[in-house]
Amino acid sequence: MNLKQIFLSLFLFSQIVFSQNIIKGKVIDENSKPISGASIYVDNSTINTKTNSNGEFKLDLPNGQYNLIAKANLFENFILGINATDKKNHTITLEPEVISLQETVVQAMSKEDWLYYYKVFLKLFLGENEAASKSKIENSKDLRFKYDKQTKELTASSRKPLLITNKYLGYKIEYDLIDFNVNYKTNYALTLGTALFTELKASASQQKKWKKNRLKSYLGSVNHFMKSIYYNRLDEDGYDVKRLIRKDNPDYIKYKENLAFGGITNEKVPPKIITYLINQKVPYDSLKIVKNNQQYLNFKGLYSIEYKKEKEDLEYAKQNGSSLIGNQLSIFALKDEEFLKIEENGTYYHPGNLIVEGYFSYEKIANMVPMDYKIETD
Repeated sequence: MNLKQIFLSLFLFSQIVFSQNIIKGKVIDENSKPISGASIYVDNSTINTKTNSNGEFKLDLPNGQYNLIAKANLFENFILGINATDKKNHTITLEPEVISLQETVVQAMSKEDWLYYYKVFLKLFLGENEAASKSKIENSKDLRFKYDKQTKELTASSRKPLLITNKYLGYKIEYDLIDFNVNYKTNYALTLGTALFTELKASASQQKKWKKNRLKSYLGSVNHFMKSIYYNRLDEDGYDVKRLIRKDNPDYIKYKENLAFGGITNEKVPPKIITYLINQKVPYDSLKIVKNNQQYLNFKGLYSIEYKKEKEDLEYAKQNGSSLIGNQLSIFALKDEEFLKIEENGTYYHPGNLIVEGYFSYEKIANMVPMDYKIETD
């Protein structure tokens, strides 16, 4: 499946430590009673705490925009978008958990069909590389799949958080799957969810391997790329960005017209689409705009991204019909030509407005490092 990937998973990364901010708040129920022991965490990070007996919590956060997740047993999860520099106290009201009638009806599915859809899910959720092979969903049986033959859409859901053990990067991940959708008509795959990371314990030698793998996963990732744009470091960080043109092939149109009018040809069928690069350096003002010290990706069309400091995996090359490996090549675009705000801590909003293809979509959740990951030096 050559699916264009939309990872709405609120994957937010940070490498540089900025000034700290104390975030305070309180979690209550619909009757304004405090909820003690509620989990509070920053999405896609190791940063977490619990509310005290008065339902109060506080967190130390660097500057930037974050999604704060509040969850407690028998309540629906709550996602609060915050800016760390906002000093107000946050009050979070959790609603009682509701299970809709539709969710209680489990679609009849054979074991074989479930296994087939689970393999598709693993490929698009964890990936297909070494990191994915060393990652395991511990409670995979909680997943439910539904395939709509009319719309040709595959969806997945789970009432319980997916518990993922990643022995490639050394993390335990609690992932609340909000949405997973594969549309075979439009050729798009979408993943939406929130994640809490916990570091695994291991020997010093294993920790050293994890440290190396985390750095490899971070460098060349979408989030590393975003930080390079934000700080105008594309060249220094190893990125070569070029304008990419993709359009209908006039030779293919002529070929179809010839066949439609009864023509006979022994020619090789031309490709439907032709793609080529504009071999010119792309200035930063073609990618982003700056307003009131805020930065936004703002462009039309497609851009090719070559990451020159790391080669692609051999398995990825084989999938693309090559036995030779080259630099990591990706394509990115903005959905519906929307703006995409990028923050100093590497976050970007709204993630759904970013569409990636190529190597960016090859490395998936199994290669994700948490938002508070920092490059470690020996």
